[in-house]
Parts: sequence; C-alpha cells; structure tokens
Amino acid sequence: MEYSIDSFVDRVLSEKGLVGVSEEVMTQLRSDLVARIEDLINAEIIAHLSEDLLPEFESKLDSSSDEDIQRFCQSHIKDFDELIAGVFVKFRRMYLEGS
Repeated sequence: MEYSIDSFVDRVLSEKGLVGVSEEVMTQLRSDLVARIEDLINAEIIAHLSEDLLPEFESKLDSSSDEDIQRFCQSHIKDFDELIAGVFVKFRRMYLEGS
C-alpha cells in the first residue's frame, strides 16, 4: 500500500468544509495536520516494533527516504498496511467529529 499523508490531509480538510479561511491559515492547518498524523503513525510503528529494532527505525527516520522507511516497517510489522490504514481512519474520524 502506498499512502500519501499530504493528499490524505487535503481530503480531510476538504471534508471538514472550512469556508472563508485564508490561504495562510489553510497552509498552517495543513502543516499542523501533517505533523499530527506523522506523530500518530510513528507512535503506532514504535508500539509495534520490537525493542531491538527501535534504534534502527530511529536512524532511518533521520537519514532514509519515506520509501525506505515504509519498506523497513513492512518487513518488520505484521499487517503494516492495515495498521497505517487504521491510523488514517482513526485520525479522520477524530478530526471530522472534533473529538
């Protein structure tokens, strides 16, 4: 599964139906939501990786491409794609419902 955080955030913002928001505010909202979902994804990854793999994962975060990080996670986390899909669903629900 290939996922794009940016396109996901754009869809969620569109679904939220924000009207009359300046481009500057929308840019900040996008940036904030991207950071929030990345934090949630990383927290889920960390929760599902064995402790001995955490240093390697952290190293990859600092120096590897998104594709390399995704391949690493797919090879070490069972049902990784479903895990990430679940994070997207949970985030979307929380953001749109305001909870």
